[in-house]
Amino acid sequence: MFGVLIMMMMNPSFYKSIHKKETAASESIREITGLLQRHALKAIVSIIVFVLLFSSFLLIQTNASGEVAPVTIDEQVIIVASGDTLWEIADRFTEGSQDIRRYIYDIKQRNQLSSSELMPGQQLIMPKQ
Repeated sequence: MFGVLIMMMMNPSFYKSIHKKETAASESIREITGLLQRHALKAIVSIIVFVLLFSSFLLIQTNASGEVAPVTIDEQVIIVASGDTLWEIADRFTEGSQDIRRYIYDIKQRNQLSSSELMPGQQLIMPKQ
């Protein structure tokens, strides 16, 4: 083994590598290919994020899902004052004759409310008990 090493040192043309020497052109092609792969990955990730974001906007629902049916003779319209809650309003209208939780549910269904939050000046139709 040492004999081969000594021969290689004395005669460098004797040893030939099995690996090809890279030329400047092949190195630049490799660099360009690496850059393209990184940019392609960024582009793919950006497209996926965009599609997810856009599709989530399509799934969002609004509170105004449609027209509220006109007021009937048995119903009453009230205007919400500052600080009013559905619980207080329902308590005023039930006066112990009905479960307040059920009446709050009826108010939300009649007015097509998705939450219990009320705004001052908002009109509510109070359903028949």
